[in-house]
Amino acid sequence: ADGAFLDQVATAPGALAHYRRIAVAARAAGAATLVFNHGAHPDPGYEAQADLLVTFEGPWDTYRTLDLPVAAHYCHLVYAAPAGFRPATPVHCAVPGAGTHPWGSLPHLPEPAR
Repeated sequence: ADGAFLDQVATAPGALAHYRRIAVAARAAGAATLVFNHGAHPDPGYEAQADLLVTFEGPWDTYRTLDLPVAAHYCHLVYAAPAGFRPATPVHCAVPGAGTHPWGSLPHLPEPAR
């Protein structure tokens, strides 16, 4: 593996020092790419610690009602998503799964060309 995905990362500035230490350790262990999954928009101080920040993780019904910031280093993870839906961020994942384990389903496949 050449990267690390850290789940349930804090969003508040008070935890920055903790995650800064984790980022340094992950890079020292060989992580070329580091992803922090905050699930919500974090304090701007986290942007210097990871290559990609997951700033939304949740269902389509919630996602479609929000006006979330978009940046090249933000990622949105959306479940219970309808076919054809594409999140606003360049890096994203949208799956049809729902319930207690929504990530157990594969993303929708593109429609074949006709």
